[in-house]
Amino acid sequence: MKKRILILSALALSYSAFSFAESTVDVSKPIATINGVGVSEAEVNYFISKLSQKVPAERALQEIINVELLVQAAKNEGLMKNDELVLEIKRSTSGLIATHYLQQQLLKLEVTIEDLKARYNKDYVEANQAKEYNANHILVKTEEEATDIIQKLDGGAVFTELAKTLSTGPSGKSGGALGWFKSSDMVPPFSAATMKLELKQYTKQPVKSQFGWHIIYLNDTRATEPPAFESVSKELSSKIAGEEISKIMQQLHESATIVFPDK
Repeated sequence: MKKRILILSALALSYSAFSFAESTVDVSKPIATINGVGVSEAEVNYFISKLSQKVPAERALQEIINVELLVQAAKNEGLMKNDELVLEIKRSTSGLIATHYLQQQLLKLEVTIEDLKARYNKDYVEANQAKEYNANHILVKTEEEATDIIQKLDGGAVFTELAKTLSTGPSGKSGGALGWFKSSDMVPPFSAATMKLELKQYTKQPVKSQFGWHIIYLNDTRATEPPAFESVSKELSSKIAGEEISKIMQQLHESATIVFPDK
């Protein structure tokens, strides 16, 4: 039988946060009352479960009593009519319910070791990030400058020498050398252009990025060892959970009637 893996890390939730989420909590037998408001043993246990350090039940009960006294005092002074507080209560309550709902949906999601390994192969073994590139580049401010440099290269100019004299980037002093990098290390336009190059070739068209205009020369490529499966399994679980949450949200949006009266 395949081993089931629970992938709750995407929500960064502790399961103890919902230890009493089922309707079996008995609040009909209070262990204390504060001006008629009861506190059950389940509430005390839940309070303790949320603390970073364990405390005696008596101390936990006293803290709950203190909070209840403050809440009652606030209500008596009309604080519950404060607009900001009402909105904050609504936001906090809605957020808790929504988080609990998503957690329960993720508990239904079956993810096996085999599923994680398949995702590992897709994301790390077969992906472009399993390849590294070694390149030099020349960075200038305008497309015209970049085009002029390409023409010089076409005429036989040495790439590294042009980089030393013309590149505005910090690597210019070393002939534009960037060393080894993964496609994910660079901005998308730079990576896309580099990945299309043949070895010992330079880009025939200027490449624009937020830093300026690049001419890229590809020295070499090499395959890299992907990270160990164990070191990224939690990350993969979070990705799968995140995708499941996105799917849930899309389904809820598609089935809902959402109206913006002012638009």
